[in-house]
Amino acid sequence: MFVLQKQLSVLNVPSSRVAMLYRSGADIQLALPDLPSQLGSAFMVMLKGGGKVQVLVALHMAKSCRNIFYVSDSGEVAAERAERELEEGQVFAESMGFILNDSEFSRIPVSQQEAYWKSLPICQRQVDPTTKVMVPEKKNEVVLMPVPAPVKNDLETKRQILKVQLGKLLASL
Repeated sequence: MFVLQKQLSVLNVPSSRVAMLYRSGADIQLALPDLPSQLGSAFMVMLKGGGKVQVLVALHMAKSCRNIFYVSDSGEVAAERAERELEEGQVFAESMGFILNDSEFSRIPVSQQEAYWKSLPICQRQVDPTTKVMVPEKKNEVVLMPVPAPVKNDLETKRQILKVQLGKLLASL
């Protein structure tokens, strides 16, 4: 069973801890508590460390720019139970309507794994582009201005992602 982790908003771990990474092939419409209905994408991550693994399912909500994390209630388990945890995570994601695909993260060159990992929305602090901040312009004056959306990916990272996806497509033919 996977449980909501309300205190978790971004996955701040190094790429070296990522044992497996699955992601949804397409965004689907989701209706979650406290959020308007919107498109969302799913990620399933198996983290490794100290001879144990932990599986989590993350949702990235496009319109509200929020990440929602669900963690296996088993917590960290012995590596021998990894396959069972992955199956449970897949069933959980499928129950919401997602189809997850293996991103073959381990096949990305180690030198590029960190950039790819950090480019994922679940690893970035999200800022709602409609959020306003107060910026003083003159003494005793306040102006509301929109906060610019963060730059999500650099060109080289996008190229690497496309290469990986193209390789998968060609391999499937």
